[in-house]
Amino acid sequence: MKELSINEIQEIGVEMLVYIDQICRKNDIEYSVYYGSLIGAERHQGYIPWDDDLDIVLTRPNYDRLIKILAKDETYLLLSLETRTEYRYPFAKLIDKRTCMKTKQFYHSEDPELGVFVDIFPIDGFPADQAERKAFGERCMLYLDNMLATLNASYAISKTRWKAYGKRVLYYPKYRKLLKQGNYAHWRSLLMDEIHKYPFEEAEICGYIEFIDEEWGIFPTDWFKEYEDIIFAGKTVRAIKDRKKFLTLRYGDYMELPPESERVTHHPYTFYWK
Repeated sequence: MKELSINEIQEIGVEMLVYIDQICRKNDIEYSVYYGSLIGAERHQGYIPWDDDLDIVLTRPNYDRLIKILAKDETYLLLSLETRTEYRYPFAKLIDKRTCMKTKQFYHSEDPELGVFVDIFPIDGFPADQAERKAFGERCMLYLDNMLATLNASYAISKTRWKAYGKRVLYYPKYRKLLKQGNYAHWRSLLMDEIHKYPFEEAEICGYIEFIDEEWGIFPTDWFKEYEDIIFAGKTVRAIKDRKKFLTLRYGDYMELPPESERVTHHPYTFYWK
């Protein structure tokens, strides 16, 4: 296998983004480039130079529509809770089937077909009441943590072999006790039921469930009602009109480059051509 360069990874990501964009325009589905990819769009008119993935978000109704389309599409491979019997993330990944990856983590439970990807995040409605939202977030994270903990030996996930072995032995009794309460499918079902409790269309605030406790993780639903075309790596794609509000909330002065020591990817993956 030949290792992909960062330029090759980014080129593949842009190809997938354009493909998603075409599907979304054809089916009247709105999406937005988001998170680090949105910084890239604003600051670099494309990828952050050292980044190796793309992030997009869709409101839950649009997310569900796109997932149904991509699940039947054979151009790329869709990994998601809706398409895999065992999957570790509450968001989807669209995979270029010509590529594969190796991870530096042990007991990671990554899908064996993982390759160069675009992350597709759902934006869900959240309760407006702070106490209710806190309880909702705690339930979501409990179900998500337990879902991952009961997926193979993921409770022992670690970046080093011996630490992973140690965690597997140390936490095995807790793992067996957790399994008596419910297996992976049980916790996954509870999670999916919970995150649908506050329909986006009826909510005043929203966000992605893993960031519900972050100060920057909660947004007005109005931010996801208007979109416009932007340029990303020379291609026309979509973004929310209120993107500068999000970027300021999440990153502060997002136009300022980080220290040179931080200009590295944070993913534990190496990608290869098959």
